[in-house]
Amino acid sequence: MTAEAETADLGTNVPLTIVLCRTGKQWEGPLAADAQAAAMTVVECRTMVEVLLRCENDAVDVVVLPDDLPRLHEGLSRLRALARVVVVGGAGDCPADQADLNHVLRSAGHNAPEPGRIVTVWGPPGSWGTTTVACGLAEGLARDDATVLLDANVHAAGVGDRYGLALGGLLQSCLAVDRGADDLPCTRLDTGLHVLTGVEPAMYPAVHPGAFAQVLATATRRYRHVVVDVDSAVDPGADIGLVPDWTTATMIALASAAHVVIVVGDTPAAQQRLWRSLPGVVETVTGKVTVVINRCEDPRAATTRVAARLGQFLPEAAVGFLSSPMLPRALDPIVSEVAR
Repeated sequence: MTAEAETADLGTNVPLTIVLCRTGKQWEGPLAADAQAAAMTVVECRTMVEVLLRCENDAVDVVVLPDDLPRLHEGLSRLRALARVVVVGGAGDCPADQADLNHVLRSAGHNAPEPGRIVTVWGPPGSWGTTTVACGLAEGLARDDATVLLDANVHAAGVGDRYGLALGGLLQSCLAVDRGADDLPCTRLDTGLHVLTGVEPAMYPAVHPGAFAQVLATATRRYRHVVVDVDSAVDPGADIGLVPDWTTATMIALASAAHVVIVVGDTPAAQQRLWRSLPGVVETVTGKVTVVINRCEDPRAATTRVAARLGQFLPEAAVGFLSSPMLPRALDPIVSEVAR
């Protein structure tokens, strides 16, 4: 399923065409980015004359205008005969502080796109290949849907290293939230996957609960799948207040996830660490859970052993395995499970 808007009165899945008249308002950039991420066509104009010409010559579904646009009232009646118009601000159709894609489309009589789903990849301390699985899962999902891979491991960010990208994406996003803006400085890879790199360990306080939750919310508006790679440390008893600790980002990502993928090695020591950490994870997780045994030498014995004890904590969780080395398509069954 793609993040395409559905036309309410026609009941079709045809992507919308939106004409956006930009005059420098703060809400215009995030609105355009959200619409483009939802597979809509965004046409930007600067004046009422440009808007009228575009609407008279092309098929347009929605026109979005600021309430202080020069000559707005002169052209408004003509525009409303050509397309559905949303005036943002003041006594318009949509307040400026609510001018996100959902509110604008509802004001125009269209259904908003369904929000994306968060998939959090976690492993107990010393897990093998948590970041590798997160990257492979995101690459698989990106083959069919808009996907962003977000590095929220504030203790040891590794996603950027895998793709040769500099750290700082998550930091910039959180600082933008503190300024009142929605900014996701992602890097688009050749695969179509978008990556938001992590933070230097010393900068983890910037990833405070309010900012990080807002970053996740923005990501779900713009992408069908949001894959989050997190640290192993969990502390369900910690107070997620204004001041974060090392576990804050992990706990928020686990609690927000529609699907949690747990990665554990195929050794007694690795699985003992899983059983020690799992109770804290269970207290936090509300979505579906899949456990992946990595570098698995005897799939039947390993999955049976883990599934038997896992039932004490997560009786409905699925258990899968990955052999060593992990082939590019080895994650396909898990990709299909998450996509469903």
